[in-house]
Amino acid sequence: MKKITIIAILLFAFTLQAQESKIIGNWQLTTVIDNGKTMDGFKTVFIFSEKGILNAARSSTSEPMQVGTWKYNKKQKIIVMTSDLDKDFNGEATIIKVNGKELSYKKDNAILYFTKLEKLDLPPEIEPAATEKPTLSFTYNDLLDEEDGFDFEGEAAKLPWKIENVLNFLKDFNDIIYTITSFRDGREPDSFLVSSRIVFDEAEQTIDVREYSFFQKDYVDMNENPISINNSENYQEYLYFFPKEKLDPFKVVGTEMVETVLGNLECTIVEGINIFDNKVKYWMINDKPGVFAKIIIVKDEDPPFGYTKVYTLKEIK
Repeated sequence: MKKITIIAILLFAFTLQAQESKIIGNWQLTTVIDNGKTMDGFKTVFIFSEKGILNAARSSTSEPMQVGTWKYNKKQKIIVMTSDLDKDFNGEATIIKVNGKELSYKKDNAILYFTKLEKLDLPPEIEPAATEKPTLSFTYNDLLDEEDGFDFEGEAAKLPWKIENVLNFLKDFNDIIYTITSFRDGREPDSFLVSSRIVFDEAEQTIDVREYSFFQKDYVDMNENPISINNSENYQEYLYFFPKEKLDPFKVVGTEMVETVLGNLECTIVEGINIFDNKVKYWMINDKPGVFAKIIIVKDEDPPFGYTKVYTLKEIK
């Protein structure tokens, strides 16, 4: 009898360990039922890694990041997640079903359904175009004139592009591709490709340019915003740096010859502040309106919320 009891205990322990091992892996969220409402079309991937690390990715083609930790309560059949980033990664989830293909659990009165992915469909690693993290030392006050004001007209007159020249130059291309090297506080730098993707409607004589992520295989800017070439003068005040973001205030700090994939090109250098209060430095290629040789964006925040991004021109096609 004692021998049978020991065998039963061992079998029970084995069953629990097998169930925990089934949880480990990449799980793509597919459906959520909350208050009787069924919602589909999710792409988020929960990654229950060994040693209790909880990672997540926006989709199966996105780079995962650590969002917290997890452990399995064998007695109650509960996944206990701990995270400071989002409530979806924090709290207790009661397992309803788990096998080699499916996972479902109940959490915060909602039922979440997942399908298992053998691996993430990540693009190949991109060689960093920048190897050292740059700094931007200017301050907001450095961009103002002696009377503590912003000489908008004076600085705008120094810029090398007019919006009509930008639109007429860009309409002959499909993509302006940049390598972004991202230096995030407390993390190793990583690199990925983005494009200023150009759609020229010849019949309507409009151009729409949106940022496209090759990493996410989707547009970063989801809303189309075509600009009329024939009425480009109406946009000049707002689109000095089109197709990149507006700076306000900004200051032209000089010119510089920059070695690029297109050769050694003269650039106008501009420093400024964007709408998110981040520091930005542009190298505008003088004879290629709408194309930047390099861009640096710095978000000055306490770790781990700060970052530095370096855009380096890779190709125009």
